[in-house]
Amino acid sequence: MNLLLPILSHAKVKPSQVAISHTRGILTYSELVERVQRVAVGLRMSGGFVAGDKVAILSRNRVEFVEVFLGAVCAGGVPVVLDPKWSTDEVAEVIRQCTPQVLVCDRELNSIEGWEEGGCERLTFSGDDELELPGSYDAWLAAQEPESTMETVNELLFIGFTSGTTGMPKGYTRTHSSWLRSFQATGEAFGLNCMEDVMAPGPLAHSISLFALMQCLVSGGTFHMQTQFVAADVLKLCGGIPGMILYVVPTMIDGLIQMAKDEPYSIGALISSGGLWSEQSKERCRESFAGARLYEYYGSSEASYISYADVTSEEQQPGCLGKPFKGVEVSIRDEDFCEVSPGAAALLYVRSPMMFAGYYGLNEETEAVFRAGWLRTGDYVCMDGNGALYLAGRSQNMIKTGGLKVFPEEVEQVLRHISSIQEVMVFGKSDDHWGEQVTAIIQWREGSPWALEDIRSYCLKKLASYKIPKELISVDSFCYTSSGKVARQQMMEAIEGGIIL
Repeated sequence: MNLLLPILSHAKVKPSQVAISHTRGILTYSELVERVQRVAVGLRMSGGFVAGDKVAILSRNRVEFVEVFLGAVCAGGVPVVLDPKWSTDEVAEVIRQCTPQVLVCDRELNSIEGWEEGGCERLTFSGDDELELPGSYDAWLAAQEPESTMETVNELLFIGFTSGTTGMPKGYTRTHSSWLRSFQATGEAFGLNCMEDVMAPGPLAHSISLFALMQCLVSGGTFHMQTQFVAADVLKLCGGIPGMILYVVPTMIDGLIQMAKDEPYSIGALISSGGLWSEQSKERCRESFAGARLYEYYGSSEASYISYADVTSEEQQPGCLGKPFKGVEVSIRDEDFCEVSPGAAALLYVRSPMMFAGYYGLNEETEAVFRAGWLRTGDYVCMDGNGALYLAGRSQNMIKTGGLKVFPEEVEQVLRHISSIQEVMVFGKSDDHWGEQVTAIIQWREGSPWALEDIRSYCLKKLASYKIPKELISVDSFCYTSSGKVARQQMMEAIEGGIIL
């Protein structure tokens, strides 16, 4: 299986078809493939480059990102996708771990310290007036002659990194076959038989946007690249191109709804992941983008796609993750790896051809998440009689208070039904008496915030008393990860350190 082959075929069958539309123009399939082949030739001519070598990409959204990614694949190398929003220490540490043969980056990111010991060749994305600068990517590319020869492709497609809410980025490896199988599963679930126009305005360093890009190119559609998410720009493009397929995260959806107001937009499908999409937001989305197919899916960097829900016209129960994608097996087991009775909440294990190949350079951690062929997700779920999964909480976020366990996600779901709350995060604050005290951080909408007593009275109707917050902390804003999730660790550290955001 080879992700690049369908793209090469499109360049022969429909060479003038636009592959990528971006702020500086367009790139047809024939133009894209020619530039990809030039990159592959240049990499092969780099000193000591052999099949399996790594090519690191540290870049914001730009068409050259795609050229280098596919060019590395064409040369038999392995792209390593770095996030430009990482700290300098994180970037330097990941580069030291991966030891790329070549590093390609944006000009403004080329000054990060800590790379010197790597000894890799460096190229810098540059403007038209910078072709003479040392290491200019454009000058380097222009010096190469395209060749149609493609190296025997590694089964390994690329190395990405988790954008979790805690800790340092962790590398995960993904194969060609896992993504090609994912294209098939999502295409069937979301009705994407004809992907003509696709947009994923989030960073290409994140799997949701990179996946959408590659799925679009493999399908022969046009990917409309945005340098960054700006709601007005996204809606303007959707207004001119009916039937757009959008891959977005919930925070983007809220921005689109606020900007859309009463204007009609003919969106083909809106596909959400990367965080909790509230029922209030879903309802507003149905009203703002009537006629669009709305989907929400659940997955992870390790498991890839797990389950999905069509929320076009139906309200979901709180915490519903939908039903598994075709080809995904699920098993709900206790800490002793024994399956639990129907309806009981326990750890979710999955098995599918879409799973990752393992953590990069972390064999022990890879072995720890697999058991008898099943991948341990770390999420506690239950399944109803119709086969739909429901999230109880994540093991890494669990609060232990007074000897009892509380999943903050359960409490957050209840609090999100309060219209005055714009954003909320529940965590266990250190406490001499309780061990951890259930505490809620809340960003209020305009209007009067609720008092703790009012919150407790509201929650008593829906939660056990020990799960109800014992303290409220009001903030003006939240910290988010680069993928749009609440940065739980950063928020907890700020609160514990006495910093009011």
